[in-house]
Amino acid sequence: MQRHEEKYLIDYRQYAILKDRAMKVLTPDTHGGSYTVTSLYFDDVMDTALLEKQDGLARHTKFRVRTYDSDDGFIKLERKVKQGILTQKQTTAITREQIPFLGVETDRFDGVAKDLAVQMLAGNLRPAITVQYQRDAFYFQGTDLRLTFDTDLRILPPSVESLFSKNTPGIPVLNQNTVIMEIKYGSCLPTFIRNLTAVPATQLSVSKYALCREIFK
Repeated sequence: MQRHEEKYLIDYRQYAILKDRAMKVLTPDTHGGSYTVTSLYFDDVMDTALLEKQDGLARHTKFRVRTYDSDDGFIKLERKVKQGILTQKQTTAITREQIPFLGVETDRFDGVAKDLAVQMLAGNLRPAITVQYQRDAFYFQGTDLRLTFDTDLRILPPSVESLFSKNTPGIPVLNQNTVIMEIKYGSCLPTFIRNLTAVPATQLSVSKYALCREIFK
């Protein structure tokens, strides 16, 4: 699945205004609208995934394991490829017991998970950092459009346990007044969404992974 992904830094006042607008015309997503996202990112010993972004390469790839509200009943393994504002993902479900074997072996996986595990083993990938934040998410029914607001971005240890931790404070990455707004859509963005999200904002050119790795090296 390929889609556009725009990211902006906004302040908390703007976030409150935009969230109020979104609640009037969009639908909270299937996780209940507000939840905690925790992602364990993988990289090689040369930090290739990080450097591809820092060096300004047009195309860069990241592997991650993601949980929602620290729930081990729904765990996603993802390969995300980004080129400019275009992104493409391969996503599949895995179990908590499989995570330690990513980048180590492939026999415990099948289907899409095995394909991704083979790529991770070939790339000699290992856990690099865990990124956690609070997310408010909305979608426009009948389309692939999503609008998200991420707050309290923080770093946790690069371990499987961090994916399921509900009480680890972590290291803050942005000040409390800063919110990351993401607009994700397919071929075109509806004009009313562009108008709805129209506030003075700085477009973010780096990923949450890169922001956090700048602090945790």
